[in-house]
Amino acid sequence: MPDMHKRAAIMAQQVEHLASDAMEGRATGTEGGRMARRFVEDGFADLGLVQAGDDGTYSHHISAIGGANLLGAIPGSGPNSDRYVMVAAHYDHLGKYFGRVHPGANDNAAAVAVLLDVARQLTELINLDRSILICSFDAEEPPYFCTEDMGSVHWVDRPSVDLNRVDAMVCLDTIGHALGPDSLPDSVRRTVFVLGAERSGLGEVIDELAALDDRVLPRRLDADVIPPLSDHYAFERSRIPFLFYTTGRDRHYHTPKDTPDKLDYPKMVGFADHIADLMWTLSTGPALEYDPSGRDDQTTIRTLVDIGRHAAPLHDNAEHVMGLVDKLERKLEDQTPLNPFDRAGLRSTIIAIENALA
Repeated sequence: MPDMHKRAAIMAQQVEHLASDAMEGRATGTEGGRMARRFVEDGFADLGLVQAGDDGTYSHHISAIGGANLLGAIPGSGPNSDRYVMVAAHYDHLGKYFGRVHPGANDNAAAVAVLLDVARQLTELINLDRSILICSFDAEEPPYFCTEDMGSVHWVDRPSVDLNRVDAMVCLDTIGHALGPDSLPDSVRRTVFVLGAERSGLGEVIDELAALDDRVLPRRLDADVIPPLSDHYAFERSRIPFLFYTTGRDRHYHTPKDTPDKLDYPKMVGFADHIADLMWTLSTGPALEYDPSGRDDQTTIRTLVDIGRHAAPLHDNAEHVMGLVDKLERKLEDQTPLNPFDRAGLRSTIIAIENALA
């Protein structure tokens, strides 16, 4: 395996290419979007991924909007080799607004670079049980988000492999930046949030993997505390076990200032190792059952308390944030189940924390 510095440099080159002016923001159906598609497709081919799109290609076409998802497979060799676990990162972005290119380095070129590194690691493994699908979706951004033309929705509705054989989906989106300003401790800046573990009993798996490497710190949140924000939406809707990894929206989100120089490439390398370990675990582990009512209030509150205490002093209304955090902490201490009003408070807390760290 290339050393960390070389891998970070490769990721930086990939992000810079995808976020370059030549790509013009990678909007679906544009020449820039097609250039990005060819770049990712070439990456799949260089890694020797098996073509898993339409008609023996990597492409899964979204004809109505001129877009295409990209899918490559790493075949398993065990008794469940006809089943799949998927890891995905969308490659499109907003394109141009008011004549200005929105480069989309963090959203979502960073995750595409991580995806390619993860795929490389997984191709070097042997004795996978389930096969692994490496997917880069198109048309995740507006105006397609949560419509039938959204790339992931289109794929779930018209899958290129049997959807009933997809056992889990891992979604990577906006994972490239350190969390919060430089003044915060590493324990905060190394954070990546992961949602959905409570729906399929993966909480312990995430925690065990997090303990193996201190370069990145996955912190769990319940999936229902925020609205759907990425491609996991289509799989959640179909009741397929999913995990959604994100560092949230920073102040450069969906602006022309989302540029490659603002990313934390060593953190991205650590994150890629975490995801590679996770995909190995999902490939070789037991079958998962999706529980749409699964909750883990205690872990969600603990995450918000841990992060909220650092975020509160950065917020314009720190007293309000601290009040929300203190209330959650009392619930945690009392082991009291959350009611609908408490859940609304969770969402308010997350918004306040996200704004403070942006």
